[in-house]
Amino acid sequence: MNRHHYLSRLTTADIPRLAQLEEKTRLSFWGEENYRRFLEDFPEYFGCKLVILRDEGQWELAGFLLARALFEDLEILKIGVFPEHQRVGLGSQLLGAALAEGLRRGCRRCFLEVRESNAPAIGFYHRHGFRSCAKRLGYYSNPVEHALVMERDL
Repeated sequence: MNRHHYLSRLTTADIPRLAQLEEKTRLSFWGEENYRRFLEDFPEYFGCKLVILRDEGQWELAGFLLARALFEDLEILKIGVFPEHQRVGLGSQLLGAALAEGLRRGCRRCFLEVRESNAPAIGFYHRHGFRSCAKRLGYYSNPVEHALVMERDL
């Protein structure tokens, strides 16, 4: 089966699939109402999704990102790709879209937090020019864990 993919704006209609993706990727779901507010009420927040279009004309969500641009800082809040679509460059496409939008909005620096134990994600961010710059103790819950703060210039 031939599959094509494309980036599109994240909307509130995507929220039910975000919960499924986050469960499979160990991200914490922030709740439907929070996502609705981020996507509809706060212009500093933005998101995009990566959609796979199958030959039959059906589409499926492969991954998403949520970020916010505040003054000169772009913050990657969430980036997730369904496990069956990982390791083929989709996460890099999502990250690239966020960095491009941050530049468009006048950001000069990007930062994010990542679980200290998440070696694959840390390696992914290192490959994209991020460096560790701080640690937030007990930042994550379920389980409680420290976060590495990573940053890069745009």
